[in-house]
Amino acid sequence: MKVHVLYAYPLADGLAPQIHRTVVDCLKRAGHEVDDLDLYAEGFDPVLSAEDRAIYHDVSVNQRRIKPYVERLQAAEGLVLCHPVWNFGWPAMLKGYFDRVFLPDVSFTMCDGKLKPGLTNIRKLTTVTTYGVDRLRALVLGDPPRANATRFLRVVCAPGARTRYLALYGINTVTPKRVTSFLDRVQREMLAF
Repeated sequence: MKVHVLYAYPLADGLAPQIHRTVVDCLKRAGHEVDDLDLYAEGFDPVLSAEDRAIYHDVSVNQRRIKPYVERLQAAEGLVLCHPVWNFGWPAMLKGYFDRVFLPDVSFTMCDGKLKPGLTNIRKLTTVTTYGVDRLRALVLGDPPRANATRFLRVVCAPGARTRYLALYGINTVTPKRVTSFLDRVQREMLAF
């Protein structure tokens, strides 16, 4: 399977890069073709400019500035998001990716006035993430990152797409044992992707 990994973290060290390496290495070990997109390393421009917004609905030209990213997304059968949760959302770099790349005739199409999924090539979707807060606090606040990953993203993928959400909560106070346990879980999930 061709798996597109979207990675958003600006530093070269820490837990996020370790998780990212685990994701990519295990997917490759499982025999998948991995297209690893490190948004920071590639210098992705996350800003939806006035020009981008003006042509957003014009499907004849709306992809022109981000066509390579659209092609990579459309070539994938699986999608793995690997990022920390910041301020109860995606990092701005990743949010900007969705704002710029998830366009009409890419992530959705209009058919008889109704929205239809555009990424029907994506049959498997997984998010691997970390939170500074504990799970209870995230639940009390509605856990928007989980909802975005398991609801919003799911509806633009193939109907019935398998969706997984792997989260390590409370990393500000996490023990080394919990980190190891989480990395083991990520490894198992990616080897079985």
